[in-house]
Amino acid sequence: MPTKHMSRLAAWLHGSFLFGLGMQALIGTSQLLAAIVLQIAWRTDELTELANWTGNALKTQTPDPIAASLLRQIHDFSLHPQTFWSVYLIGHGLLNLSVVAALLTKKPWAHPVSMLVLAGFIAYQLDRYWLTHAPVLILLSVFDFVVILLVWNEHRQQRLAAKA
Repeated sequence: MPTKHMSRLAAWLHGSFLFGLGMQALIGTSQLLAAIVLQIAWRTDELTELANWTGNALKTQTPDPIAASLLRQIHDFSLHPQTFWSVYLIGHGLLNLSVVAALLTKKPWAHPVSMLVLAGFIAYQLDRYWLTHAPVLILLSVFDFVVILLVWNEHRQQRLAAKA
């Protein structure tokens, strides 16, 4: 029975690996779309209007700390250079999609490189977390770590299969 249990576990881990790749592809695609939307909003002065609206709302706000914090973050974001965020989102999105494509095409270098790329994402996200305290960065880092574990397991399974 141990082989049947192990084959179920292996199948579940492989399915989880494929699900993780699908999620990475979805995240990468979302980042590319967000960069496009950001560029359109920036070029059509939508962000300037948002900055003006949030600036006025901050001046006339009631003492609600959560709403004030949210408005301040929107206001600050809309005033910062959008080029950085566009380049970041495009770069991160393309890296995510490249990792997924390389892993799905079973390139020999794909597993180690994708683990390094994901580890780099985690390092950057945790650095940004210490600055912003945005909980979504912790969630993304945990997700990336789980994907690293799944990629490592898939790499190990492929190496064992190649030796057999």
